[in-house]
Amino acid sequence: MRNFLLLAMACGWASGAEMPPVESAIPDPVKALGAPVPVEFKGGLQMAVSAADEAVQASVLQGINHLHTGWEFEASRHFAVAMRADPECLLAHWGMVMALLVPTPETGKARNAAAERMMELLDQGKGTKLERGYAYGLIKYLDEGPVSAAAAFRKVAAEFPNDLQAAMLSALFGRTGYDDLGDPNPEQERAEADLTKLIAAHPESLLPVNALLVVRAEGRDLSPSLELARSLCKRAPDCAPFHHLLGHCEWRSGNHRAAALAFGRAASLYERWMRSNKATVADCPEWAKAECYRVVAMASQGDFETATAAAEGLAGAPLPEKRGSSAGVRMMLWEAKTLPARLLMARGKQGDAAKALAALPKPDSLKAYQKECMAFWWIDALRIVLETQRLTEEGKLDDARKSQEALTFHGTRMAKAQQMALEIGERSSWTRAFKAFETLAFETRGKLALAGPKDLRGSAYNRFRSAADSQRQASMLYPPVVLTPELNRAGHFQLQDGKPAEALEIFQEALTAYPNDLGALDGMRQAYVALKQPEKAAETEARINAVRTH
Repeated sequence: MRNFLLLAMACGWASGAEMPPVESAIPDPVKALGAPVPVEFKGGLQMAVSAADEAVQASVLQGINHLHTGWEFEASRHFAVAMRADPECLLAHWGMVMALLVPTPETGKARNAAAERMMELLDQGKGTKLERGYAYGLIKYLDEGPVSAAAAFRKVAAEFPNDLQAAMLSALFGRTGYDDLGDPNPEQERAEADLTKLIAAHPESLLPVNALLVVRAEGRDLSPSLELARSLCKRAPDCAPFHHLLGHCEWRSGNHRAAALAFGRAASLYERWMRSNKATVADCPEWAKAECYRVVAMASQGDFETATAAAEGLAGAPLPEKRGSSAGVRMMLWEAKTLPARLLMARGKQGDAAKALAALPKPDSLKAYQKECMAFWWIDALRIVLETQRLTEEGKLDDARKSQEALTFHGTRMAKAQQMALEIGERSSWTRAFKAFETLAFETRGKLALAGPKDLRGSAYNRFRSAADSQRQASMLYPPVVLTPELNRAGHFQLQDGKPAEALEIFQEALTAYPNDLGALDGMRQAYVALKQPEKAAETEARINAVRTH
């Protein structure tokens, strides 16, 4: 959020004004649950906290450690305990704002109130110099963005060279990701190098290890991260976010069975937490994300039937109707509810388009959530894509072309809804879905061209290449939206066109981006057969069998 200070003043806060009450700075979903249970953090962060007593300090440290493992909701519960026990604890308020950094309609007002209280506590001189440095760094983020925040935390780290947290935050806020070729940008390289140094300087701590793995999570090749991720889970076997991170690294490295096991462990730990706290998926989007990724990993291993059964069970899970703006319900609507259909789309057998269309949520089932969640835009987009593909499969090409026009119209309307998504806190979900829709639109037009007159078949290849060029690896530890590499379609086009050498290159390109993808491997095997290279074909067949069984 930019110009946060102006917004806070517009909402009633100004230096010297009466602070909002503590309860207004605690989200309603946190209030609805009982007190959180402290857990042991092996290799967690330990530091002195300006607090009324040791119990408050312990709650703050619980929150900080949950924050750095990646479980913001659980962190917010511990910060709430500390804020209630010590309303003048600066670090508790800082932690609450950090935990609510990406607000939803359920948490936005509490985030603003917590930030207002934090700034008033700063004006009152609360907190140590280090703690105040944390608060100033956070304000820089809220008012100016991550670049200014990284610079601010870097100054704090320079003044307090033994403070692990300030150094980690400067790297986390300073990372800038990777370019289109998958190479790290300069600030990304700096962040990774800084975190690597922190790991060496603090070998007992798991947090810089986790931070390094997180900032690397969108890299081109995650195989160098595997040993670190595996060691992280061995040292903290009951930390659900660590297992999810391991699963992501395994899947992106082509180890689909290991990925499914890691995601299963993460989902099991989240489910245990929900049962013990009498919480629902509305409060645990992490469970839904882990389950979705587990299904994808099973499908990637070739276990389509088991994956489909799990996806259908997940999609059919009941949702609390009055929590449509919660992170968990939104995760289910955007991701889980469409997963059975997307699995069928990825398999792509004759008749699968019609089955996938039937697997999508019915419009009436979404009505209760439409005012609070924009996932219906994505589901309607899939509906039009699948209807066009069904008509194409059935040879009803004139009707398919009319449906394709609806595809274009929906894309135009969905693009105009971007601002609305931003306003209700769904910008990232909307962007993820819209990019996938663009990819699927190219694919659908390619299939239609392929089914049409021979003199127009050449345009199909261009469509498939455009789909591949628009397809990007998922970010934020999400599973992919489009579950098969679009490069595979371009490769199969070349095979059908009698160009196995060109097809082989494309399938190899797909395997670079999606290691051990079974579709790409099978395409490569077919290309070797067409090129009369039986030994290579046999080696690839053995590799396919290994992916399916290991």
